[in-house]
Amino acid sequence: MSEGRRRMAATAVRIEEAASKILRSLQDFLAEKLGYFEHWLLITGITAFVSSLAIGLFYFMLKFIILVSAWIHGILALGAGELKITDYAIIALMSENRLAIPITILLFTSIASILVYKLAPEAEGAGTDPVVEAYHHAGGLIRPRVAIVKAIASALVLGGGGSAGPEGPAVQIGGAAASFASKLLHLRVEERKAAVIAGVAAALSFIFQSPVGAAMFAIEVLYVYDMETAALAPSIIASVLAYALSLHILGPQHKLPSITLPDPVVLYSFDSLASYILLGILMGALALLYIYVFKNTKRVFEYLVKERKVSLYIKPLIGAFAVALIGIIFPQVLGTGEEYLSEKLQEFQSVYVYDETLVIRLLILAIAKIVATSLLVGSGGSGGLLAPGLFAGALSGMAFGLFVSSFTNVHPSVYAYLGMAALFGAASCTPLGMSFLVAEIGGTPALIVPALVSSLTANLVTMLNSIVESQLPRRVPPQVFTVESLLRVLRERNVCIPVRDAMSKSAVVAKWNEPISVVAEKLISTGQRVAVVVSEDNVVVGVLDPAYAGIDIGYALRSREPVAEVTIASAPTVRINDCITRALEQMVLYGTEYVVVVDTRRRYQGILYLEDVINLMLPQMVSRRTQTR
Repeated sequence: MSEGRRRMAATAVRIEEAASKILRSLQDFLAEKLGYFEHWLLITGITAFVSSLAIGLFYFMLKFIILVSAWIHGILALGAGELKITDYAIIALMSENRLAIPITILLFTSIASILVYKLAPEAEGAGTDPVVEAYHHAGGLIRPRVAIVKAIASALVLGGGGSAGPEGPAVQIGGAAASFASKLLHLRVEERKAAVIAGVAAALSFIFQSPVGAAMFAIEVLYVYDMETAALAPSIIASVLAYALSLHILGPQHKLPSITLPDPVVLYSFDSLASYILLGILMGALALLYIYVFKNTKRVFEYLVKERKVSLYIKPLIGAFAVALIGIIFPQVLGTGEEYLSEKLQEFQSVYVYDETLVIRLLILAIAKIVATSLLVGSGGSGGLLAPGLFAGALSGMAFGLFVSSFTNVHPSVYAYLGMAALFGAASCTPLGMSFLVAEIGGTPALIVPALVSSLTANLVTMLNSIVESQLPRRVPPQVFTVESLLRVLRERNVCIPVRDAMSKSAVVAKWNEPISVVAEKLISTGQRVAVVVSEDNVVVGVLDPAYAGIDIGYALRSREPVAEVTIASAPTVRINDCITRALEQMVLYGTEYVVVVDTRRRYQGILYLEDVINLMLPQMVSRRTQTR
């Protein structure tokens, strides 16, 4: 090796050591110095900042591709200055060359297809479902490259005219950013999963500038009958931080217009409440249509790949071509539809008189949007399902409002906003989150109650069918599982999950000569149950387990003796590359609910608690059990 290469290698080693030292210091700081709120403020702050910047870059890429599409359509000349359009649907409506629609859609979808299937196949299709899948079945682990690939591919597909939303990609970007930050900080499985939910909340809050609705949606979208309430505080913190960043990066009120509501007496009258229930029935039917068309379209394309041997790279192009044909007839359904919908919602606020032709046109566009989105995303095109749900819900809600407003004296545009909450709230089993989100978009909390009435009614109509296929029915209390039962299940399945995938580095670590009182204070301040005791060269000496050793807390807080005096030397240990089954065997042998993770030289690497194994394995066992019924 040349002298120059040796120097470069030495420099790289020094940089790696310095980075490792900084990370270890940060991990110790998280574990020992911070309270609950400060702990999550730091984690979600990093997550919100990284995901907000990534989503901001995604929006800039999307705008650039839209400019290229405008140039292909002949709307924008080179060097003619900035185009203010942010939605392909507006370009398609302005263009006199409808044949340019299939050119842009197929061109950019083909590039995105190659990018996705070469680098990160999990970035295909919708963005929310893979994040829910990773939360339940991978302990919240999402590869960082997924965020990059998803951002570029979605910008290409949506900017080229593909019918889908930016929210799904943003959710996957936020989840991947949270997973990456959790990996750097060596968070426990439970904390990593909570951070991923916070990343989802941050992404939606950044997009919609709705901190409460985004947080509620994030904890609700994981289950059909339940929600992850333990992650509510991290989600709200991340949502608020992302909202503040969004105001600076995207600007205030960049989404849909606010709405003026009638007098509360009119808004909450019996006639009005009855109309919200009727709206919920209509939105429930449309939600069922959305779920049915999307799931069956996805199955058709999966059949083409598995049975007809259609290439993965060609599959999205077939869906994109079908969308292009629909777009030639109905250009309004192309792209994200956000700017077009924003203009329509603004117009709706001045429309009051019933018009049969307008009602039919609105319903046709709503159904066309559902079909076009199902074709694009169901075939593997990168995009989200939420924004199209809002689009279809708003147009069909407005159609319903034109029909009933003369009876209720509630303006038809109010039903457009309620339709947004009800349709996708029912389609994704998130009535609470969508009701809060739409109320924040509409700029008034008075929308929450009508939105909830419509959304919950729509949920009853759909009978809790969901477009998010990775949702589990409900949370299962970890207490129903024991070490022995988990060990038996893993042995029956003959699988090896490495200890490193579930272990945590956030345990209290004490040098052998530290006073017992200092270590006891660390345990109390961090809420940890045991402290790992190590020698000067980081070799595990044993553990301080107050419950096992029967140490009096008063004595522990006063004692200046070295912690080695009360350390349990025969601590349960496993190596970092061992299988989790080996860790469970050690728990059974020692009668504990933890094992210390070491390397080949018995140097401390981390700690694995029983609940970490449960959090990693439980959803997989529940979902497989459900699938076998």
